[in-house]
Amino acid sequence: MSLFPFSVFEFVVIGLIIGLIYLIIKIRSLTFIIRYLLIIALIFTCTCGINYKRSSITQTLDITLVDYNNDDLEVLCQYIIDQINQIDINKISDSQIIQNAKTAMNNIIPGYYPNAKPLLFSHIMTLSHLTGTFSPFTLEANYNVEIPQFQKPFTICHELSHLQSYMVESEANFIAYLACINSDNEYFNYSGYLIAYIYVSNALYKNDVDVSYYYNQLPEKAYEDLKENQQFWNDNDTLAEITNTINDAYLKANSVAEGTNSYSEVVNYIYSYHYQNNLL
Repeated sequence: MSLFPFSVFEFVVIGLIIGLIYLIIKIRSLTFIIRYLLIIALIFTCTCGINYKRSSITQTLDITLVDYNNDDLEVLCQYIIDQINQIDINKISDSQIIQNAKTAMNNIIPGYYPNAKPLLFSHIMTLSHLTGTFSPFTLEANYNVEIPQFQKPFTICHELSHLQSYMVESEANFIAYLACINSDNEYFNYSGYLIAYIYVSNALYKNDVDVSYYYNQLPEKAYEDLKENQQFWNDNDTLAEITNTINDAYLKANSVAEGTNSYSEVVNYIYSYHYQNNLL
């Protein structure tokens, strides 16, 4: 599908919906409808679903997950902020992000990476609070063009990690983090560290830790990006609750017991990686 500059997945979805409506209205056969849905489920299982059972990224990269407490997370949070403050933050274009993402991912997990595809119906993704999606039918990494720019490097690397068969969201987040912070491009470094800051500070906040001390250390550009990010999602939440419920059910159906909460488990991976590499 890399032959096409647009996301074929969007048109496949439209076609599948039209096909289902045709079966319901014209054919009116429960047997045909069940067969139709089973074929879709079979394709999903063969191209995507089976990978929820693959070996963990911790085995691939030889990382051992370790326990941590609030003090450990505060050390990690400070480390991340220190890294952000050392970066010369200059935005880059979407085309530059797409090309750099392939190089960044190859540094972590060597393999073939096609160009990530911008979504034509990005606004629907925005209203659903989705930054990107992986297509099990066309094997495409797709991203929402409307999201704040600093999220795009991390998001595209996340979706490309699914192409390497890492379907668990926390693992895809971790791979995206590693790809970004180890990239030669400083904007990728910034994207990786700032999104890691969001996850780590949220974890501390949930544990009743005052994170204002760390927030106030951020450079002005990061401060502005976080404010823009919060406002962007607050202004576009029409379908967010419905989408979150569906996504939660989808993940649990694929043996991810934590559902959508699994995204934030990336904190354990990030802390363990830095601890194991004596970076804290």
